[in-house]
Amino acid sequence: MPDAPLVILIDAECALCCGTAVWLSSRDARQAMVFASNRGEVGRIADEPPGGDPGTIVVWDGSRRLVRSAAVLRLLQALPGPWPFVAGTLRCVPRFLRDAAYDFVAARRGRSDRCASLSAGRLVG
Repeated sequence: MPDAPLVILIDAECALCCGTAVWLSSRDARQAMVFASNRGEVGRIADEPPGGDPGTIVVWDGSRRLVRSAAVLRLLQALPGPWPFVAGTLRCVPRFLRDAAYDFVAARRGRSDRCASLSAGRLVG
């Protein structure tokens, strides 16, 4: 039985989130990832906060909910090539430092109208 896909909830109005989703999608040869707006139906079903959690990526790995740097590391781990090694290396950095770096970048992200490339691809709900 194949593994369940990773469900990735992103802010579809965030330029950085959309760019990251496009980058991940282009490298996800096994199609182990499904992307959804944190403000959409999938976010509601997953019992995410109303309106999503702007600036925070959420990854559902089965019944595990991962956020911020833990979510990013899980996504890197799911990719082929050197990315699992990169994720393993970054796990050596204490989580509070990884999350501080994540928050620093998230606070400076740009806005976009809508992630058009995802709506044509693997964006659900």
